[in-house]
Amino acid sequence: MENSIRLALYHEQYDQDLDDFALSGGQLQFTAMPADVIDEAIQNPDKDPMVILHEEKPVGFFILHKNSEYVEEKDASHTILIRALSISMEHQGNGYAKEAMKALPKFVRQLHPEINEIILAVNEGNIAAQQLYLKVDFLDRGVRKMGIHGLQLILHHRIT
Repeated sequence: MENSIRLALYHEQYDQDLDDFALSGGQLQFTAMPADVIDEAIQNPDKDPMVILHEEKPVGFFILHKNSEYVEEKDASHTILIRALSISMEHQGNGYAKEAMKALPKFVRQLHPEINEIILAVNEGNIAAQQLYLKVDFLDRGVRKMGIHGLQLILHHRIT
């Protein structure tokens, strides 16, 4: 399956597939539906809405966010946050999220050369996501922040 996905900046040509996105009710407590966050992301110069493509069809979505509330001010110029990551239900279990996270450092380096660290906030109750991120070299340095839906583990990945 290696290289069966690619990351791309959002474009309106993906709207229908993103509108058809499906997540379980349990997953919605941890992330947002793409259609619910795209418009705000497009209008925010600090946010890059992204799609995860398999054979040019969107199977996943996330936002890269500079200057987020999870980034310390002293780190803002070189750190970016992943938010609202999801894989549509019919495409879950195929390794697309893992593959996307493996491809992400190189993609971020090309899109934002000044960035040398990717972080994300994952809910303490979202064990499956925590396991995924740790498998793809995100590190838990013990940083925690309270989020809207409970305690968030802040995981870090250095881009070399």
